Amino acid sequence: MADAIHSIGFIGLGSMGAGQARELAKLPLPLTVFDISASAMAPFAGRATLAADLAQLGATSDCVGICVQDDRQVNECVDQLLPAMQPGAIILVHSTVRPATVQDIARRAESRGIVVMDAAVTRTEMVADGPFVFSMLGGDETRLKRVEPVLKAYSTNIMHVGPLGSAMALKICNNLVSWCEIMLGLEAVKIAEAASVPLDKLVTVMTRNGVMSPPMKAFIDFRSNPGSPQQRETMAVQGYIGEKDLSLASELAAEVMATSPVTEFVRDRVRRDIEDLCRS
Repeated sequence: MADAIHSIGFIGLGSMGAGQARELAKLPLPLTVFDISASAMAPFAGRATLAADLAQLGATSDCVGICVQDDRQVNECVDQLLPAMQPGAIILVHSTVRPATVQDIARRAESRGIVVMDAAVTRTEMVADGPFVFSMLGGDETRLKRVEPVLKAYSTNIMHVGPLGSAMALKICNNLVSWCEIMLGLEAVKIAEAASVPLDKLVTVMTRNGVMSPPMKAFIDFRSNPGSPQQRETMAVQGYIGEKDLSLASELAAEVMATSPVTEFVRDRVRRDIEDLCRS
């Protein structure tokens, strides 16, 4: 079709983005990637074009995915992309950010003929190869068909949520539950150990009755075996991400005039508790 995607750009090769780019590299389409970390880009040598900067990536890509840490980083990426991208190109915002951030970016992009959709992702499969995320889309539903070949590369599920920003609101609510589960799981382990309950038996019961989520299990496993200093440093970053995600949830609750006492309590502890866990 006339507006088919012929080239893809992807920004942010962290724990989630690297997997998405890995699957995009399997498509019969040119892929250009960028990350501020040279070591993050190195595995894509020979599988994708390693962009020298975001302007190069934007100029050569019909569809650009952004998967960085927060609103500030997303806006910094967009500042460099928009002047370089061609009219008709599309930006998919995968990062968990404020709905208003995506809406503001879309207004800025519209004047250049560039389309923006929030394309929040959450992991569904704990695999090292193959599709592994649920992709939630916000924005003009008629644009979804155009980007489906891109989304299908890394998605086990694709769902249009509603207007621009709605997929990001859904993701924020999902992350709220995930972080509360993680913190509650770590607290349960602490209490169980003090009560002389073997950890493996606690994990067995929680897994069998369905309360053990994969993220909770990952943090409990890390608590038992923190690993190398590099692994501890990587996990410590999750404390920042947890605080950021829960802050977004608090802000969203305030905007829609909903009470959020659990959100605020966990937000005030998550970063400190995870950093303490990484030091122990």
